[in-house]
Amino acid sequence: MIARPILIFLMLFNSSCELLAQEIEIAFRLAEKDLIPEGIAYDPGSKSFFVSSIHKNKIVRIDNDQQVTDFIKSGQEGIGQVLGMKVHLGKLWVCSNTGEGNPKGKSMVHAFDIASRVLSKKSILQSAGETHLFNDLVISKKGDVFISDSDYGAIYFVNNILKNPELLVKDDRLNHANGIALTPNDEVIVNTFKGFFKINTITREIMALPFSNYLVIGIDGLSFYKQSLIGIQNITYPVCINQYNLNSSFDKIENARVLVSNHPLFDIPTTGVVVNDWFYFIANSQMSNLGKDKIIDPEKLKEILIMKVRLN
Repeated sequence: MIARPILIFLMLFNSSCELLAQEIEIAFRLAEKDLIPEGIAYDPGSKSFFVSSIHKNKIVRIDNDQQVTDFIKSGQEGIGQVLGMKVHLGKLWVCSNTGEGNPKGKSMVHAFDIASRVLSKKSILQSAGETHLFNDLVISKKGDVFISDSDYGAIYFVNNILKNPELLVKDDRLNHANGIALTPNDEVIVNTFKGFFKINTITREIMALPFSNYLVIGIDGLSFYKQSLIGIQNITYPVCINQYNLNSSFDKIENARVLVSNHPLFDIPTTGVVVNDWFYFIANSQMSNLGKDKIIDPEKLKEILIMKVRLN
């Protein structure tokens, strides 16, 4: 989910950061214009995509024939505004929230069996006097689920054993934590309003992930791909899809490239998912047309575009 509005003009081009013309196209379209989608995930077993809806509190499924159906209906199993999602071992893990910005709201993680659509796990965080926003999640090889909590400035975790989410680490450097990914060593990388950080999930140590001469903020939809990070920069201008190349120990960004910048079809792109050598992403969430859970101007809504850009 995008953070609260901020306007920053970024110069992206020198020897460490280059703009390349990448192959980009529309992968598929969703006719349900008022979804206001935020998260996207892919299941290689069923060859299906899943797209989450903030406005309708549901998840739609796009199968291999591009047939669109409701995977989880509005409010099913108490699900709230649905944000980040990931597929792991036949289950779809989902972040959702109710009462955004309200201390009485709930931040939740649901896990649904993809084959049966049956709920297999539900974890709820609700703490008096605290505001939370479960934004995105990643899943380790052993099944631990790590969640970026944007409003609380923290990383939480759940797994098949824990009943409710538990705090991994809270720190001022994690304010507005958003895009989150895992290295092959199962270390968490998260982007915040203070840049990229890497977190050792065993020692809970937080380390800056530096990129010389650059402060990279506002990254949504973060994915790990072949010793690099793919992310959507959607709260700064120009809006871009970027690739950040890491060193071999995953503790420094060596260089970066802009895959797509300021595309005419963009309307607040949010998150993406790597499928083979393509990055599929929500190109036009139309998030700015949603206010207080209502569509501001229905006449301006357009069909939802899922686009893809080649990574190699």
